[in-house]
Amino acid sequence: MSLINDALKRARHNHTPRDPKNPLPPVPPAKEPVNVWLAPAIVIFLIFAVIFLIGWAVAHHSVHAIVTAPPDPVIATQMAAEATLPIVPPPPPPLQLNPPDAPQLQGIFYSPTTPTAIVDGKTVGIGDTFQQYRVTEITKFTVTLTGTDGKAIKLSMGN
Repeated sequence: MSLINDALKRARHNHTPRDPKNPLPPVPPAKEPVNVWLAPAIVIFLIFAVIFLIGWAVAHHSVHAIVTAPPDPVIATQMAAEATLPIVPPPPPPLQLNPPDAPQLQGIFYSPTTPTAIVDGKTVGIGDTFQQYRVTEITKFTVTLTGTDGKAIKLSMGN
């Protein structure tokens, strides 16, 4: 307890009187804030600019090299030979529309993901078998059936 009393006495003794009009000492003016973000922003911008310019130069150089490269004689002769050959797709198998001995199409429930149809009273989907046929395609207006012999028939409503 005496230590506290001694400290209080010393504080009173060393006390300097203050001006009653201005009890607090003046605060020194604050320094101008340094823009800490400016230097990293400039560095980041320069890095992106360099990356962009390098990418542009590489892309421009590679395209320029491809355009100005002389054709390889072996590849050129192969391309010329391929260009002279006509590309003829194989003819599709002939489709018969509603042959007389075909099953009767009674309805189509079309949806892009799971279309179904009613053929001779049976509901079928793509890939299902019906009699000697396999259902290969169902569109909004037709159903295509493929027989065991590979012959395809197309059924439509009303015919």
